[in-house]
Amino acid sequence: MLTTGVARNAPCPCGRGRKFKHCCGAGRQPSVRGDGDPQVRVAELLREGNRWLLAGVPGSARACFDLAVTLAPDRPETWASLGTAHEAAGDVDQAVSAYRQALDLSPRFAEVHNNLGLVFRAQGRLDEAAASFEQALANKPGYAEAHFNFGLTLLAQGRHAEAASSYRAGLAHQPGNAQARSNLGVALEACGDLEAAVAAWREAARQDPDLVAARSRLANALGRLVPSWHVPMMNDAARNEAYHQALARLIEPTTTVFEVGTGSGLLAMMAARLGAARVTTCEAEPLIAATARTIIAVNGLEERVRVLAQPSADVEAERDLKGRADLLVSEVFSSELLGERVLASIEDARRRLLKPGGRIVPVAGSIMVALFGGDELGLNLRVDRVMGFDLSGFNAILPQRQTVFRTDLPVRLLGDDVEAFRFDFERDPDWAPARRTLALKVREAGTCLGIVQWLRLEMTRGGPCFENHPSVRAPASSWTRCVYLLPRPTDVRPGQTLTVAAGHNRVCPWFNPVGVT
Repeated sequence: MLTTGVARNAPCPCGRGRKFKHCCGAGRQPSVRGDGDPQVRVAELLREGNRWLLAGVPGSARACFDLAVTLAPDRPETWASLGTAHEAAGDVDQAVSAYRQALDLSPRFAEVHNNLGLVFRAQGRLDEAAASFEQALANKPGYAEAHFNFGLTLLAQGRHAEAASSYRAGLAHQPGNAQARSNLGVALEACGDLEAAVAAWREAARQDPDLVAARSRLANALGRLVPSWHVPMMNDAARNEAYHQALARLIEPTTTVFEVGTGSGLLAMMAARLGAARVTTCEAEPLIAATARTIIAVNGLEERVRVLAQPSADVEAERDLKGRADLLVSEVFSSELLGERVLASIEDARRRLLKPGGRIVPVAGSIMVALFGGDELGLNLRVDRVMGFDLSGFNAILPQRQTVFRTDLPVRLLGDDVEAFRFDFERDPDWAPARRTLALKVREAGTCLGIVQWLRLEMTRGGPCFENHPSVRAPASSWTRCVYLLPRPTDVRPGQTLTVAAGHNRVCPWFNPVGVT
């Protein structure tokens, strides 16, 4: 736009110094007389009209600009100003007509092309809007506002890569525009470049700490790139100690280590501190990899630990590891063990990146299950009667599998621990999808809600194990427990059996409690 909006409480053009909405309204018609030097009169009319626009009174502005057009119909700026007044008053057709008149007199008037594009975009005429912004930029390549307006229009058209280019071009001329930089982040995210989008939102939030859109988008993006479970995983003392003990047992001065899943770099630094000859770790998420490099450098281990910003499938033994490793370390386990496609990554790394007979930490992993109940926990998993109303029908639309986040609530185990599936990472040649039927014996009477599932990691043969057992409350843990619910709570007694259909497809286990006999 040729003019920019101001607060409604701008001083009244009458000159009395009061805020306009409290003013007497004097001066609502042009105060400039129609005599004297025409050039001076027109200039004064344009100035007064712009003051009315700034005060939010487009009608008075339009009266000024109408007179200016009458006095100087061959000056494009009078028509352009009249167009802004019509637009501010909501007279879109008249605004377009005035802008076109200005362009007839001055086809290279970039600001008018920009204004016309804004009118078209507000009407949903995106192709015409885009063409207008292109014309503005053809005549004034460094016109930052037109670049930003063009970028917003391109976003609306789904032309995300072009939108990003337009925002970048505008920011080259106006780098401090936080809103435009935030919009650049939107375009980059739509292009699939979430890393660059995060950088844009981070800078936008730095430039304007009160820009909520940038901060909100940044938080959401970081939540996707760096899930919150990283923090409790790093602070999980039992897990860290189990890995440390395993590494201490296996690392010698000649041991070369390759780790899948850098995270913070913690395990790689452990291996280096324990005296490994060479440690290489990989991370598929570039932001996490870059952060790990920084952390490793802060701890003085950048010469001994190399971080590869790529998935393990893209790592090559000779190029990246200087030969196959003696020890493979993995921590890419989900709460269900398999959800991070850990089987495929271990199969691939063991085949291509580990020496024959090389060791793996952990050496094996198991998916564990048991019958469970618990009144307080049950209140977070299903609903029955509330305030005298039967709400049990809501259970029909709840998922059978749920994650237990309330670690403060006791899980009542009604049967023994059962190993549903075990995966020996060193000895099993591979792992095919599997199915089996489990017969879970009831050991304690109570109301059974279904089965609870957790994981157990055997770190070394005959050595330490890690298990996020439901009976153990950990202050911090990245691995939660999952439950698979019966259709309805069932009272059970010792000696009975709950039959469970169990299976996994290599990336996800599933347990279907069939019934109690």
